[in-house]
Amino acid sequence: MKINIKNIRVKSICATLFISLFLSCNNGIVEELQKQKDSIFSISNLRQGFLDIVTSFGDIIAGTLGFNAVTSEDKRSAVGVHFDKVKKGLEDIKGKLDGLAKEIASAPHADTIGVGAVKEAIKKAIDEVISKLIDSVIKLAGVTKADGNIGDNDHSSGALPANEASVKAIIAEVKSIIEVAEQSGVKIEPGSDGAAVKSGDATAPAALAASTVANAKAGSLLADEVAKADPWAMINKIKNSTTNTSVLSGNDKDAGTLATGTKAADNNGAGAKTNADLAAAVALKAMTAGGRFSAAQNEAGAVKGAAVSAVNKVLGVLDEIIRKIVVKKLDKIGEALRGIEYSETVGATSEGKN
Repeated sequence: MKINIKNIRVKSICATLFISLFLSCNNGIVEELQKQKDSIFSISNLRQGFLDIVTSFGDIIAGTLGFNAVTSEDKRSAVGVHFDKVKKGLEDIKGKLDGLAKEIASAPHADTIGVGAVKEAIKKAIDEVISKLIDSVIKLAGVTKADGNIGDNDHSSGALPANEASVKAIIAEVKSIIEVAEQSGVKIEPGSDGAAVKSGDATAPAALAASTVANAKAGSLLADEVAKADPWAMINKIKNSTTNTSVLSGNDKDAGTLATGTKAADNNGAGAKTNADLAAAVALKAMTAGGRFSAAQNEAGAVKGAAVSAVNKVLGVLDEIIRKIVVKKLDKIGEALRGIEYSETVGATSEGKN
């Protein structure tokens, strides 16, 4: 029997070529699968990092919730400390977002359009929102660190006006925060203004601006007015306030005027346009330097309680507005992150993207 050496060689060569081709293709598949695996892990880690930022922000807000920010034992400076905490929280979020942007830029096999969208969303969140909020909160902290007790009051020499420059600063920064909110698509609730509160020695406004000492009923009536005040209406009244250091008299005064006006020539004080104006004025006077209330000796506690309640309502609403603004921007970043896709080459645009 004759063995055809030539045929064996040809078959051997073909088999070798087939095996080499198979192994080469297999290596390419393995390499591609490894790339995809690396990309999936990388993108997954980015998304987990973002979730950590969201969780961190939730913890920050929970730790600085303004509706219980101050107590009747606190000094006015506690308000400034609260704003400092909010500032630190916002700075922490800003730093974490900066870090996330750097991680995204170096993510392997993530498409450039998806990466670009996330980086742009982060940039907008920082430049258009977080940096502006930090600036406002710094200014608010700067004018709410005065000495003296929250709700400081006197039962012999009458009320004293709040420092006008400090009140103006609060009005300006509340306005700025609300503008950022509206530009971010956050709805600012109008709240319920409540009825006008007329002046008189036995009425709530007397505790705010009486010449010597308010009637024995004024302190408890002030506490009642603050208790029923709508926090959202209060913050809107502050935003739209003006200041005036003239002697207070008559009725229909806004929050800023009631807080900064010189005490009345009598013990009647001055009437407020609405319940919300009166409560907002109490908060402004309680938070800032110089402000002092008038109270009968047995009503000092009631006036102090009204002041603490008014301040907490304002701080609580401001914190809620800031929370909603940041959540809106974090949602945008999260949406952009979900759009990142695998790309075959590092830094390439994924197929099907424009």
